[in-house]
Amino acid sequence: MKKIVTSLTPILPLINASLQRGVFRSEGRRNRFNGLRHVFTLLMLLALFPARSHANVYATNIRLNGGLTNIVVPGGTNVAITYSLNEPATLGVTININSAATTVRTFNFASPAAGTLQGSNYVVWDGRDNANNLVAGGVYSVSITAVSSGYTNWTQTSSETNNLEYHVWEPRGIAVNRNTNSPYYGRVFVANANEGLDTLNHLGDRLGILKLNADGTYAADGGSSDGGYDWSRGQPAFDGFSPWKLEVGPDDRLYANDFYDQGLILSFDQLVSSNSLRAVLRTDNYPNTGTLVIFDGPFISGSPGNMQIWMADSNDNAGGNGAGIRRWSLTPAGIIATNDIGLTAVLSAMSGGLDQVPHDVALDNSNHIYTVQDIQDQSGPGSLPWRVLRFPAYTNFAETNAEWRVGSGDDSMAGAAGIAVDPTSTYLGVAFKGYRVGFNYENGSVSVFYATNGASVMTFQAGDDHYDVAWDNVGNLYAVDGFAGRWRTYSPPGTNQATTVAIPTVQISVPTPPVLSKPSYNSALSQFQFTLTGEANATYVILSSTNLANWLPVGTSTSALAVRQITNNVSGNRTFFRARLGP
Repeated sequence: MKKIVTSLTPILPLINASLQRGVFRSEGRRNRFNGLRHVFTLLMLLALFPARSHANVYATNIRLNGGLTNIVVPGGTNVAITYSLNEPATLGVTININSAATTVRTFNFASPAAGTLQGSNYVVWDGRDNANNLVAGGVYSVSITAVSSGYTNWTQTSSETNNLEYHVWEPRGIAVNRNTNSPYYGRVFVANANEGLDTLNHLGDRLGILKLNADGTYAADGGSSDGGYDWSRGQPAFDGFSPWKLEVGPDDRLYANDFYDQGLILSFDQLVSSNSLRAVLRTDNYPNTGTLVIFDGPFISGSPGNMQIWMADSNDNAGGNGAGIRRWSLTPAGIIATNDIGLTAVLSAMSGGLDQVPHDVALDNSNHIYTVQDIQDQSGPGSLPWRVLRFPAYTNFAETNAEWRVGSGDDSMAGAAGIAVDPTSTYLGVAFKGYRVGFNYENGSVSVFYATNGASVMTFQAGDDHYDVAWDNVGNLYAVDGFAGRWRTYSPPGTNQATTVAIPTVQISVPTPPVLSKPSYNSALSQFQFTLTGEANATYVILSSTNLANWLPVGTSTSALAVRQITNNVSGNRTFFRARLGP
């Protein structure tokens, strides 16, 4: 069953360029109903990937008492710690409760017990230390270390049978939050560029951006959002362009490409809420190249308050060779200044580098620049265009010669569409759509290369038109498959472990000891009166004794005030009073 574009009127000016870029097509999959092909693909996957496999495991979505903010509790109060594991921690989980650099309580869980399972896990801390004593007042942090035996080879770890959370109708971009200082650390975002058949029951059929946890479940604040932005431009029959590529910046904002409008960049908060929308890169920021620009990307570099945005100009109109790789600086407001057209970091149309046009861009920890060229036609031996390239770091002069380049004449690298570098700058992930056959693609893949020299590491052939890739902070690779309508995860081999420190903290409050003062006696009423200074919004039990040994409760006092007056009837015997914090 194919999906056919039924209205071309709004996009006639872009059709020629889009055909060359391989963007406009039937987008035919290309859905849940491609029976025989999907059965064949599934059988191939079952043969290649054993049922039990383990990714680089880590804890995300850590919440205290169900929330993402700091909590204050009285000493001895139970604190619920919940967290998600992207995969089972086959070698166990350790949770430490820390006071500054000192660990006061440790929980150890051995696999396959609760606490080590894929998905949501739940642990209760009772406010006591390892010796079963109540901890002192102060601020306590929570850290979770998950350990896995891993797998012997690069392995797909996402489910091929889950047709809910892993299903996306027209996936075009994927990004993962790698900011360890974010309460949304590990959150996965997937761009769906067209409305599917069942928007009521499948969030992946809704036009917009999916929000998911690292274990593949939907985010608690909602699994899908359009951010209050009209991605369709009122043209429901026109699909496949927007939202396009995604990236999470160091400022903990999500950056999204509106490829329908030539590569406008918008940003949102981690909830993709409509009131957080910013227009980051606009038409006034387009360079004057004498031809239409079509920006693909983005990549966000730098640190909060000093960030740069990088884009690849993928326009090839009129032999165009666009503007190469462009870079802009963001203002403190998180946008590009009005009429700032940026600068060219890598020139196109150079024999030593971009001899066609780039699609997507990424930087490593040393600021080397990586890009891909989307060569879609079957080329044969000796074809010159390179598919994957690395350039030196930008140093105020536009680069022209690649440090390395691979894929000339190699149809296994046809249709290069997305690129990303892992957090250690060891591996380079690339999404290939494949070569074009009519309006469809064949022989697409997700491939891993060494970032230092472009040597091949691993290739996953699990679909025909992969559009984008991303890495999480512990080294798992993510990809979107346009033909199958899915997002997937892949694990590098080897035993591994990762420690995640929860963003919210626990403050243990120690009650202020009650102080009794200003005693007085009303002989006419046989009443003893005094002032109690203690905690506001608290209940105190008043106790009395005639011998300072045996104490009996004689009343309670509940008040919103920290200072209150207490009155008690007394007998003729000498009586002593004290108070303690009540329930």
